[in-house]
Amino acid sequence: MWSIAIDEPKPFELLSPRTLDEALELASRHGVDAAFLAGGCDLIDQLKHQWSTPHYVINLKTIPGLRYVEPGSQAIRMGALSTLAELERNREIRSALPGLARAAARVATPQIRNLGTLGGNLLQDSRCPYYRGPWYCYRHGGIVCDARHGVNAEHAIFGGNRCYTVTPSDTAPMLVALDARVTIAGRDGPREMPLAEMFVGPEENILVMHRLRPNEILASVTVPRRPDQRSTFIKYAMRGSWDFALASVAVAFTAGGGYCRDARIVLGGVAPVPWRSAAAEREIEGRPLTATNIESAARAAIAGAEPLAHNEYKLGLVKKLVRAALTELAS
Repeated sequence: MWSIAIDEPKPFELLSPRTLDEALELASRHGVDAAFLAGGCDLIDQLKHQWSTPHYVINLKTIPGLRYVEPGSQAIRMGALSTLAELERNREIRSALPGLARAAARVATPQIRNLGTLGGNLLQDSRCPYYRGPWYCYRHGGIVCDARHGVNAEHAIFGGNRCYTVTPSDTAPMLVALDARVTIAGRDGPREMPLAEMFVGPEENILVMHRLRPNEILASVTVPRRPDQRSTFIKYAMRGSWDFALASVAVAFTAGGGYCRDARIVLGGVAPVPWRSAAAEREIEGRPLTATNIESAARAAIAGAEPLAHNEYKLGLVKKLVRAALTELAS
């Protein structure tokens, strides 16, 4: 019998490793009976509602060296335990990667940004109320997406396949637009991949939202520096703070000679993964940001969208956000 009033976790043992290797060994030893704790903004909620019931919680905050912002001449590297507030306030990030600073600043509330980590924001699980409520949906191993035929105003208009959840991360679309890479620690050594490839859509695996293998840890995120790069992030939510995005847009490109180069337009809150709009990018790539080209990109950004019964409004919202972001960067 499901209960929707649970507000107390089942007993668990808190483990406090001092190194990454020790954390990985503990995770390997306890397997599915363990969970990693970073900032705790997602995991503690899951524990309190007993959506997750591990017997062991491995506290990553006791490991030195996972919380830093390291500016370099070619790239800026950030530890996965860097807090969102630190990214929001960091002078180097505000100067070189203003879109990332803005994305971090739009997450939830100041209290949550003081605790929430970059890694946690990227790896948080689906926030779909059907998935987190007393339903047995596809993502829970059931045979139906309750949102598909239920209340779906906040759900996907792109990439829905058996599951219409959306990526809840604000930093993910911006970091994909900035061509970030991630370093993942595991028992067999570290591995790297483009951040965009870390996310998994429901057509590939409906049970997870990222490619981290069991017992792996997201260690760092690296963003390349590009001369003359411009970036921004705009999010629309019902409330100015706390709420997850109904839609967001991240834009990054190199400005040279009055033209856009290496343009990336990535949408959030509208797909199970950060949704890169190649059609919108083509409308500005190698072109100046004129009003005509901006409008063409805004219209192209909704190409291929398949809204559900209650979220068709996202079509107009996406166009508005893309138009606003490009207009801002054109000035």
